[in-house]
Amino acid sequence: MSPDLHHLSGAYAVDALDRAERESFEHHLSVCDACRAEVAELSDAAHSLAVLGEATPPASLRTSVLAGIAQVRPLPPLVTDSSLVSAADDPSTPVAPVVPLFRRASTWLAAAAAAAAIAVGGIAWSPWSGDAPTLSAVQQVERADDAATVTSHKGAVTATLAYSRRLDRSAITVAGMPPAPDGKTYQLWYVGSDEVARSAGFLTAGADGHGEAVLEGGIDGASAVGVTVEPTGGSQAPTTDPIMVMAVA
Repeated sequence: MSPDLHHLSGAYAVDALDRAERESFEHHLSVCDACRAEVAELSDAAHSLAVLGEATPPASLRTSVLAGIAQVRPLPPLVTDSSLVSAADDPSTPVAPVVPLFRRASTWLAAAAAAAAIAVGGIAWSPWSGDAPTLSAVQQVERADDAATVTSHKGAVTATLAYSRRLDRSAITVAGMPPAPDGKTYQLWYVGSDEVARSAGFLTAGADGHGEAVLEGGIDGASAVGVTVEPTGGSQAPTTDPIMVMAVA
């Protein structure tokens, strides 16, 4: 017999031989005590590995993964103006100042009050139901156990804000919103009860009118979230009246 047949024990044990190889090796087994013993050992090992794959994950796995999700921080958008980088991304850079809205304050607060009357609802979804895929940053906010939503309509545009006080995060999704004009961008803002706005990142609407974003920074202290049209790269304070405002409880 060819000495190469001795090397087929492992492949035979896991049923990885073709028909001709299997027939040759089985004939070899009938006359080779060493290979019979090796095949028996390897078959037992393969069976043991298969049993390991059937083990039920410990209950602590769900808790640890959920706790980890709460710690995940999505990557910030790329900016070309270094003055727009927040202290959270670069501790050596001072935090951009928050600026009162002055003459625009009444517009924001009135719109926020109207938005609050439209819809405020709680949501409680479990990301562990069924075979759920890995959650995006937006889905993590939407499916938090204390998540709440606010929906606002303006013309053909519908905006929904989901937020979680436990995660201290919020996310916005829009439909029917046209892409920002050339040289402009949609900028997101947190507005506090003191009528001060702080930048919360940017929102991009696709050609189909849909867009979504996780707001930068925490929602703590905010009483409303708004969207304005600003020059590309963003502004340190709103320069236009808001096109969308949603109050948060």
